[in-house]
Amino acid sequence: MSKSETKRARIAILDDFEKVADTVNGFEKLKARADITLLRERLDTSEKVVQTLRPFDIILLMRERTSFTGNEYRQLPNLRFISQTGRTTVHLDLPSATRHGIAVTGTSTDTGATTKELTIGLILSLMRKIPQVDQRMRIESWPPIPGWTLEGKTVGVFGFGRIGKEVARVMKILNTRVLGYSRTLTPERAAEVGAECVGMETLIRESDIITIHINSNAQTRGIIGDKEFAMMKRGAFLVNTARGPIVSEPAMIRALESGQLGGVGLDVFDVEPLPMDHPLRRFDNAVLLSHRGYATVEVLSERYEQAMANILDYLDGRPVKLLNPEVLPK
Repeated sequence: MSKSETKRARIAILDDFEKVADTVNGFEKLKARADITLLRERLDTSEKVVQTLRPFDIILLMRERTSFTGNEYRQLPNLRFISQTGRTTVHLDLPSATRHGIAVTGTSTDTGATTKELTIGLILSLMRKIPQVDQRMRIESWPPIPGWTLEGKTVGVFGFGRIGKEVARVMKILNTRVLGYSRTLTPERAAEVGAECVGMETLIRESDIITIHINSNAQTRGIIGDKEFAMMKRGAFLVNTARGPIVSEPAMIRALESGQLGGVGLDVFDVEPLPMDHPLRRFDNAVLLSHRGYATVEVLSERYEQAMANILDYLDGRPVKLLNPEVLPK
């Protein structure tokens, strides 16, 4: 869109649950160039997506909170540009967006530090029963709830990319034995942070705490299931800040019910938001978070600034780095 066009673009900012989008500097710049609608209620059906977004030319998405397929694109004739925070496109059906002439752009993806911090928090919360003690402090004088010492335990880091490696580094500092597994991990890379490179089965059998950091794809979906839970030490803990489908939820629930799992710390689920009647909500040894790994004020603000800058570049006819550069404009 060139500067000479007088029609103001209509922009929808979706899923700003944390109410950060309109606090960044880029919001006022964008507001001067376009009509903006903030949508903070989830559009949880295809019908709601189409009905609500039909008037808009541009959509700004906070990561993968709302999905789009060809079905939605066909019914959004005005949509020309999607500015996505992050670079994942599993929720966008990128080939279909390309066929419908909808350009898609993203932002940087480095949230390793925040996810690392949250993972450590979940591990400590499980070991020391921090949520349970906190809740009981509100209804009784001095809750006598013992936890477990982390020092000396064995922590299995399942997935040894940039986040897994940093979690391993911190766990080693806390004087745990750290086991690492990934398909490409070498003993030399593991040793850089004091970890041992082991096979998947060894990690599962010997760990007191297993923390998941592998990518979610067709090969890793359900990679932790009934067989793997049966291999674990009875009472072991599982932490997942990667993606929900990596772990079989039905198998995990069975392991919690039987006591094979001593507890879980979960930031990700098969279905998000987690339904209110989901069985995981009934376990008091399950620490449940609402996909907070990346959701700090600093990260959200930075992502919104970048996403809004991409929209401004598009509106002003400046080059924009697209995730689907082959798209033909509508």
